[in-house]
Amino acid sequence: MFDLLMAAGLALAAPAAAESTVTFRTADGCLIEAVFLAPAKGSYILVNTHGLGSNRGEWGPLQAAAARRKHGYLSLDLRGHGGSKSCGGRPADYRRFNRADWAAASRDIEAAALWLKKKGYAPGRLVFCGASIGANLSLKAAAEGTVKPAGVILLSPGLDYAGVQSLPYIRTGMLIAAAATDQYAWRSSLRLRDAAKEKKFLCDFLDGSSGHGAGMFSKPGFIAALLDWLPGL
Repeated sequence: MFDLLMAAGLALAAPAAAESTVTFRTADGCLIEAVFLAPAKGSYILVNTHGLGSNRGEWGPLQAAAARRKHGYLSLDLRGHGGSKSCGGRPADYRRFNRADWAAASRDIEAAALWLKKKGYAPGRLVFCGASIGANLSLKAAAEGTVKPAGVILLSPGLDYAGVQSLPYIRTGMLIAAAATDQYAWRSSLRLRDAAKEKKFLCDFLDGSSGHGAGMFSKPGFIAALLDWLPGL
């Protein structure tokens, strides 16, 4: 009896899953650094990709809210950003990227999805989530990669960011969020929504009120509404 009580006490005292820093390599030799939190059984994993010149730290508010709902996340530093500073054994710096370099960055997300698949996570529990150019890259990775996510979340996508387009890569259901004050992203988002509906894909729209990309997290209720979308996939 005492042993059973002790076991129950230890189970209750078991700490929650901890975030860890991980690395993985892309098909073209870039070493990508990311932070990972495992989900509870049956929950989703958000594969988060930041905007140009930013880093994975911008996802902090979403990560905290996702963890409270027992979802996991893999938030990466794109090549040339944050802790991801090596490609093919050479230094990588986004400030020197050309259009071809930006187009290749979708491989970072593809590599993230493959890393999760090798860990045993089903593609149907993955959701690619991107901000600004990260949104375009997430859509591109979902279309071109071998691991197909359950859906994508696009925060302030554009029709074209640094040569990375969005309209050609509509291949899955999506949630689009943009603020009317962010005129280019807003107009682009409306075009994307209409194109997705024409192709008969699930496409919901969330008004971000103000801000660009992760800057919309400050709107009360925005993150909750974003996470509320996941069970509908």
